[in-house]
Amino acid sequence: MKQCVALVAWVVIVGSGLIAAEPSGSSPWPQFRGPTGQGIVEGKLPTSWGEGKNIAWKTPIPGKGWSSPVIAAGKAWVTTAVSDKGGSVSFRVLGIDLQSGEVKHNVELFATPKGPSLHARNTAASPTPVVIGNRVIASFGGDGVGCIDAKTGEVLWKNDDLRVNYMTGPASSPAPYKDMVIIPCDGADVQFAIALDAATGKQRWKKERPIAATRKSLDERRAFSSPLVITVGKQDQVVMPGSHCVYSYDPNTGDERWRVRYTGFSNVPRPVFAHDLVYLTSGFGNHEMMAIRPDGKGDVTDTHVAWKQKKAIPNIPSPAIVGDRMYLIGDKGVLSCLDVKTGAQKWTERISGSFSASPMVAGNTIYIFSDEGFTILFEAGDEFKQFARNELTGRIQASPAVVDGSLILRTDANLYRIRETK
Repeated sequence: MKQCVALVAWVVIVGSGLIAAEPSGSSPWPQFRGPTGQGIVEGKLPTSWGEGKNIAWKTPIPGKGWSSPVIAAGKAWVTTAVSDKGGSVSFRVLGIDLQSGEVKHNVELFATPKGPSLHARNTAASPTPVVIGNRVIASFGGDGVGCIDAKTGEVLWKNDDLRVNYMTGPASSPAPYKDMVIIPCDGADVQFAIALDAATGKQRWKKERPIAATRKSLDERRAFSSPLVITVGKQDQVVMPGSHCVYSYDPNTGDERWRVRYTGFSNVPRPVFAHDLVYLTSGFGNHEMMAIRPDGKGDVTDTHVAWKQKKAIPNIPSPAIVGDRMYLIGDKGVLSCLDVKTGAQKWTERISGSFSASPMVAGNTIYIFSDEGFTILFEAGDEFKQFARNELTGRIQASPAVVDGSLILRTDANLYRIRETK
């Protein structure tokens, strides 16, 4: 097996703030929320669509899964869990041709006679895969991590050593970094962060996450957020929220750089990074948005928290930042805008529906995707200005991918390519 080529992290500038370190490579959408991991899109996207309108193709997806699509080797890749009547589950990775919508690969990575216990809004295939070179690496939480050749569909390796009991199913998506994939494992039984070699699946480093283990309640030991790789002072770090504490590690070695303690668990939203601040949510128990200066060492709880905000903070969707404004869509449809430097709330708006997918930003346009299947488009600014509403059949809980100016959008039953026709 050939070693994959190491990827080089670089920093993208958007508006007036730094955002996350981006792994370079052939994929235009290599991870959850895209190249930077923050839902930032370059160029124009479709603004109008519906069943039969601006749909390049629509492909049925078997089984259940809320993983977002990633793009590799001319295909969109998603994971799914297919159950039979006896309760056994097949954990699969599908590669769909971007031009035709044809399923080119339908590969089983793992199988189990009984699937994991699940929350009503979760599936056994919720973590989004990552792309490193021509490898698609998919995590199914405690049921295993596996790697597929994006060109051929061949299974390159499997690792089923990461035994974790999440109690309600997995949700944390891995993060790509150079020739590694970094995975948070914050279960009720064990809590650790681990990096696997992208070429072999072997462990490169592993670090325990000690704060969660101090909680008596098993519920309060769990977390479901996804890590974000950022660059601060020419040095990379991976920020990984967990139960009652966020940790920053050196992604090369796993050595801890800093930590901030808080009250909260079952965190879901992925952090974002702009204006030299990391923004994250503390989870259930004392739900709040926090802004942290990521240039400290050790426990910086009392010195590096710039601000906190408790009003209208989402449980599931991640934040989106445009310029000096942060936009948040709550699970129950409360849309709000914060000043990123102070945390002050600028405005709120009630949107009908419920929301799980994370927002997407294209220029000055923000897209929010409802569980009920509709997408709201509005302009970034100091007041709410909606200018489009588009609807598909089915539910949307997966955040979309973008390729060549088109949206790859997953519902509970289908994968769509949305592309405006001239």
